Amino acid sequence: MAGWESLRADLLRLREESPDALVMWQSPEKEWRPERQFLIELAAWATEIAGTLKATYGDLVDLRVGAMLFPARELWAGEAARQVPAPRAEAFGLDVEIVSPLSVQTGRFAHREVLVTNRTDREQVLFTTGELDSVVTDSSGIVVGRYVGPRYAKRVGFPVEARQSRAVPVLIGTASLVPDLGYAVPPGRWGLVIAVHTDEGHMRSSPLEITVTP
Repeated sequence: MAGWESLRADLLRLREESPDALVMWQSPEKEWRPERQFLIELAAWATEIAGTLKATYGDLVDLRVGAMLFPARELWAGEAARQVPAPRAEAFGLDVEIVSPLSVQTGRFAHREVLVTNRTDREQVLFTTGELDSVVTDSSGIVVGRYVGPRYAKRVGFPVEARQSRAVPVLIGTASLVPDLGYAVPPGRWGLVIAVHTDEGHMRSSPLEITVTP
């Protein structure tokens, strides 16, 4: 089984050739004890890369692909990843609609925009980390996927004037939360539920339609 020096070289190569595959990893520029185990998180689409790393390095690497351990295909993301707020945003006077047809490649994430309309007579501020969060759902409304990578720890408000609409960015991820589906939400038509947070509390949109592409 190859050791840290070989793994260091492979991580440097991956960083150059497939930078989107690496989500979190030990810096190749640092010196590490060769006997330690190295945690490497990969994007949900990078199963072939994970397979090569596991075959080469065995127990030297602790691999996560998307929201699951590799190759066990067990969720490392907690139950909170499957949760969305129960109250509907419409009950608080907020409608969320698509600006244009939504699509994301399987195993990838994307930054898109949705249109938020404030039907109330007062300004409402959407509290975010820079963009709205979202989850992918099946036809029964069960959460099947989301973004599980690192997020910026910042607070950004998007004011929506009374009786007005504005486009707001949203983060869409397709890391699978259902082991039977695989590491990534498969191609097809799915629902997309947007999480909304205002001074009224946490709420969710009605499902929008999203296409996951190959």
